[in-house]
Formats: sequence, C-alpha cells, structure tokens
Amino acid sequence: MKRPLRRAALAALAAGSLVALSGCLGSGSVSSGGGDSDTLTVWHAYAGQDDKVEFMKWAMDGFKKEHPEIEIKEVAAEQSSYKTKLQTAMSTGDVPDVFYTLPGGYLDAFVQSGQVAKLDDALAEDGWGDGFIPSALESVTFDDSTYAVPIDIDAAVVWYNKKLFADKGWDVPKTWDEYLALCEQIKADGVVPVALGNKDSWPATFWFQYGQMRTHGSGIVTEFLNGNEATFTEEGAGMLESLAQKDYLPTGANGMSDQEANLLFLNGQAAMVLNGTWQIGMSADAPDGFELGYFPFPTVAGGAGDQTDVLAGVAAAFAMSEKAENKEAAVEFLRYMTSPDVMKKYVELRKTMVTLQGATTPDVAGPVLSGIVTDIVEPAGHLDPFYDTALPPKATTVYYSTLQGLIEGSIDAPQAADQIGEAVNAGK
Repeated sequence: MKRPLRRAALAALAAGSLVALSGCLGSGSVSSGGGDSDTLTVWHAYAGQDDKVEFMKWAMDGFKKEHPEIEIKEVAAEQSSYKTKLQTAMSTGDVPDVFYTLPGGYLDAFVQSGQVAKLDDALAEDGWGDGFIPSALESVTFDDSTYAVPIDIDAAVVWYNKKLFADKGWDVPKTWDEYLALCEQIKADGVVPVALGNKDSWPATFWFQYGQMRTHGSGIVTEFLNGNEATFTEEGAGMLESLAQKDYLPTGANGMSDQEANLLFLNGQAAMVLNGTWQIGMSADAPDGFELGYFPFPTVAGGAGDQTDVLAGVAAAFAMSEKAENKEAAVEFLRYMTSPDVMKKYVELRKTMVTLQGATTPDVAGPVLSGIVTDIVEPAGHLDPFYDTALPPKATTVYYSTLQGLIEGSIDAPQAADQIGEAVNAGK
C-alpha cells in the first residue's frame, strides 16, 4: 500500500536524468477486449483553470497528431463535479475507456468493484514502469497489481505575498505561535490573514492534516491502510479551529471557491494561503508587482511529529476501464501521457512536480518550484500523502463535512478529531 515518499525519491525527481520511454506498445502487452474499435473515450478533470486547460489541449492535440487513426471522445469537467460524474458512471457500469482518478482509496474502491484494468504487463514492457518514482506507483498499486499511471506530485506549503509583506513590514514566521501573532497583526492592518475558499471541501484538509502531522506525526492514514487504527488529535484539529474563531479566514469561507479565495490573495486582499504547488500556475496572471513567496508550514512547540515533514503525494492518475474495447489504444494513450515530452510540458505549464524521474528540471520548473524542492521537499523527514486521496469515499465525505462544521463552529476540535477517526476506522 501507500508509503510516504522519501528524500532520495524526490532528489531523483528533481535532478535525475530523463528516462527514455518507448512510445509504442509491443504486441501482447495488454490483450484487447475486442480491439476493433478506433474510438477512445477519455474523461478528465482538467477544466476550470487556465493552466489545466492549456496543458490538456496541448496533450490531446499531440496525441491526435501522433495517432490520427484513433478517434478521441473527450469529456472534461472541474474536479468537484468530475468526482460525482465518475462515481455515477462506476455505479452504473458505464465507464469511459480511460479516466482521470485520484490515487489511494478513491481508486481502490473502483478496483474492488472490478471496473479497472490491471496495467502490470504493459508497465513491464520496454522499461515503462521503471521510469516512475517507485513510491508514486505505490499509490495506485493494490494487492501487488498496478491499476493506473500516476501523473503529478503536489506539495502543500504556505504561500505569501512578498510585496505586501515588505510594504507592511511583516516577518515570515517559523513557529505556530509566531504564525498566529502574525495573523493578528495582519488582521489589525485590515487585510485577511488567510485566504481559504472551502466550497469544494478539500482546501481545509491541508490545515487539518498539517495539524495532525505536527502534533501527532505523519503516516496516520498510511498506517490505517496497512491495518492499524487511525488516531487524530484534537490539538491538530484545533489549529484550523483557531483560525476560524479568531476571524483569520475570509467571511463565508465555506461558501467561497478556491478560485475566489485565490483572487483575494493575488489582489492583496489576503496575505497568505496554504495550497499545493499548483499555486504557482494559479498565480501566473497576478497583477503587476505581485511576487509569490513561500515558507514551510510552521513548527509546533512540543509537537510529537517530525517538524520538517511535508504534506505531499500523488495528486492525480489515469486508469483504464476493464471494459475498454480497445485496450491497446487505451494503453497507448497512457504511455503518451507519461512520456518525457508530455511530462516536461506538464511541469512547464502547471509548475508542479511530476512522477516521471528527471522531468522536474530547473529549466522547465522555474526558480520557485525548484526552490521548494531544494528548500522544503528534499530536507523533509517524510512526505505524508493527502488524506482525502488515500481514504475510501465514505470516509472522505465525512472528513469534508466535519471540517466544514469545524470552520462554521457547529463542531469543535475534539468532536472533529473523534468523528474523522471513527469514519476512517470504519474503512468504508
């Protein structure tokens, strides 16, 4: 099952040499479920953000040019609506040939229902599977079989408006106590301290998880997936609760989208945001003078966790339906999406790390992403995978709703820790 990424793996990601992957599928690597269809249905969640849309258009245009014999039926959606759409398709058995998926428990639920094809034979050909960071493949591997190809790795850090900090004379905090004191100072200056738009539920999870990592330690959900009980601390949950209670979040944070919160940040109405490395791409159209800065999540005095640990893991993958009529064409698409040229373009456009060894190079990653790899990711004791991508769907639903309640004040920190723990340990 899933294990935290280690420093050596990310060092290989950041600086390793490119691994040449064949663009051709050898005969017999994956048997076709019919093989006479020249149409491939591809579903993905790369909609709603300019960098995602630009990347997917570039990738799809390239695949169509290389494979004019394959007709692509593309269905794009935003992340939140995509999840509902895919789960509905899985429940009815009307599954697309190739589909975007979250790793971990989300994918495993579909695997257990028999809807996803194994990729072991294809990955064994021509060194295709050897090109991935091994721990990235673990996030899509269940019972020793791999069911998807991982695409990117996201790391969550605290982002800040460097110009605003300089103009106001604010100092970058290192500890949680310093962070709260800074938030109070920012609030007094008439600026929203923390941009959080939790309409789609997932943005708040970064705060809760970092709270658990600092106060309890990394690997809570990973240990659960390995058969141990998951325990969450009220102290960790209290860190998000304190931001809400002290009015350090935007008014109506639960009803605000991530994109709306990002506009507050880019326009100088909010000073900081806790977000993944995709924030670099989301900041591309910032007003003149805006400079994106970053720092690691603050340390917690007396916390039981390794204070260098980073919230990071595989963010997305592509899988193939067991019912795909032309599995050879489907695997060809998966090979293309994880080829060096496509992966380097992904880094260039989306400014986030990818799972192909050696593709996140400074020339395409840029100074900010390269700096995060060097300053935060490589020195980390552990990289803790995102809880919500690892948990089963029902537990994720409880996770999301509980954190919304924590923000609005209908649930307190002890209740949040208990409710999430019960949902996770139920294993559904």
